[in-house]
Amino acid sequence: MDEVTPGGVPPWHADSTLEWAPADQVMLLCGAPHDTVSCLSQAGFAAGDLVVTVLAPAAGFENLSGTDVLLNALLPLVEAAVSAEVYADFRERHSRVLDLLSAPGHRDQIGRLVPMSEAAALGTTRRISRESHTSSLWIDEAARLVANCALLIGESSRLVLEVDRLDSWDRPSLRVLYRAALISPSGAGRLTVRGRMRRHRSDAPVARIIDRLRATFFSNIAARSGVVVHPAPDDAPVADGGRWTEPGAAEASTVVGRAIAAGMPSLLRLVGDSLALQNFERVRLLIATALAMDTFGTDPEEDAATRVQLRRLEAICAAQEGDIAGAETLLDEAVSMTGRPEVKAHLYYLLALIATKRNYDLVRARSLYAEARAALAEVVDPNVDVLVERAWVGNGLALVAAMEGRRATDVAVREARFAEAYREELEAFATVKGLPGMSAFYLRYNLGYNLSFLMEITGRPDQAQHFLTSVSAVLRKAARADYGALYHYAIGLLRLRNGDLDGAAESLRQGIGLAEHLRDPFYLERMLSALGYVEHKRGRHDEAFTVYREGARLARWLRDEDAYREQLAGLLWSTVLGGLERDRHLLDAAARWFPQAVGAVGRGDAAAGAAALHEAGAELLVPSSKLPSYISTVDLEGRPGMDLNRFLSGVGTTERPQAVRGAA
Repeated sequence: MDEVTPGGVPPWHADSTLEWAPADQVMLLCGAPHDTVSCLSQAGFAAGDLVVTVLAPAAGFENLSGTDVLLNALLPLVEAAVSAEVYADFRERHSRVLDLLSAPGHRDQIGRLVPMSEAAALGTTRRISRESHTSSLWIDEAARLVANCALLIGESSRLVLEVDRLDSWDRPSLRVLYRAALISPSGAGRLTVRGRMRRHRSDAPVARIIDRLRATFFSNIAARSGVVVHPAPDDAPVADGGRWTEPGAAEASTVVGRAIAAGMPSLLRLVGDSLALQNFERVRLLIATALAMDTFGTDPEEDAATRVQLRRLEAICAAQEGDIAGAETLLDEAVSMTGRPEVKAHLYYLLALIATKRNYDLVRARSLYAEARAALAEVVDPNVDVLVERAWVGNGLALVAAMEGRRATDVAVREARFAEAYREELEAFATVKGLPGMSAFYLRYNLGYNLSFLMEITGRPDQAQHFLTSVSAVLRKAARADYGALYHYAIGLLRLRNGDLDGAAESLRQGIGLAEHLRDPFYLERMLSALGYVEHKRGRHDEAFTVYREGARLARWLRDEDAYREQLAGLLWSTVLGGLERDRHLLDAAARWFPQAVGAVGRGDAAAGAAALHEAGAELLVPSSKLPSYISTVDLEGRPGMDLNRFLSGVGTTERPQAVRGAA
């Protein structure tokens, strides 16, 4: 989160209005060999008053290498544009992100140390989940640093970043760059990016994979608000056919060689860091480079084990990219490469997860979990790792059973499947209870929430609340604000499902306080949305109005169009149902986002206003039982095909208020 304004006021309060029109000139992707002025003009972009050239990073897609060259271009200009006192204050306010981005930050010369929690890394590698919440926090912070640089350099100007070889940037840096332009202010201090794309051919085998990854990711960017693709004459659009520049083989060989010299864990951590950051091109390059080497050491058994683990990580990477068939092929290869039963079990577990969470093939998932259990049964004297693997398999089977139960139309079948899921989760929880290690701790934490969730969806929200409170006692005593925020949100939703609206509001307000303390605007926005819904259910439309208004202003500051529309819909319903005053800012916002409803809402006729909101498609967002682990507006990877939490709970995404209550 950006620094607060004087007096501790949140930065999204700096603009007292409510209306918002998303920017339409954010980034220009161009493959044409012409100058910046001509490019901007031909694409319909406003000309910049000041153009800053940003050189290409070194080949290899190293984490944050693009951000390095960006700051190298901007920070000297900031220092020259302001007084020494202002510059020192600027660096102090942004010290946390500057330490990450501008310091060398390399660990034993094998790659930048990036701020990813072990929980996020385990979520990616253990659950094949989209885990971008942690990275989104500092990507947003880095983007605000860049936007503030532009404001200080060209306080009364429009700044254009002329970025050379944008196609060679790493994914985290591309997210920073796009977000910086997205959140920069309109008018003076506006930041626009012109990214120059070059096409080069490469015969390296991994280049074909990276070609596809680059094209897919730039297509995602091109589809975003304010992005325009400006292709060269008689050429395909950049986002549809951009060719990767060069392999970066020399840099990758050096880095991988150093990691191998430090031992297998160092190599796997090097790859895992990039995987947790969703820097898929870097992952593929590092793995291809490592697998091309003749040996990883003098121990043949360790060499074989390393190759299996690299295949495993490459398969997870493929699954995250959306290449499900490729992921399954890689895992099948890894299974054939190992004779260790506990490793086979883990690989079958991953195949089963893909069948469950990507293909939604529950029959195949059950078969694969049976293979995993059969492999684990071969282990005579299981150690901690084997016991943890056994619990992960049980956790996966519980998800399969729960999904089968939700799909079942026969009540008896549904109850039997939910009961099976509950037994599997309980057995897994008992298996890892007291076991050491981060994986066991992470699984215990997830199992606690999973068990309470199963209690909730089987009609036992009160029991779920007591259970979650009990299993969370240790973390609550540790006063961990990050866990506390998630806990209070979960308790708030359980109380909502149980009809305890007063308790739900109290818990959500506690979670909101912790999210504010953590400076986590993404979770804060979701919690405000949930609290607004609870206040609506309580019939306290004035409170709902206040909460939704805060949420709308925060969503605008985050440049999240979906969230803003949802919060604004709640705000308008609160106004109509509560017969509240309709100020100019509210009506201006409604005119842009819900134009069919603004007339009736403005007249103050409750019945007509409700009918108009229905007609305009303004619905209340029903809060999900869990906060999102991915922030699609920042990671730019798109949304998963299914929201499993909503599917399993049977709770819809939105609802329409059915009656006008408390209207004036």
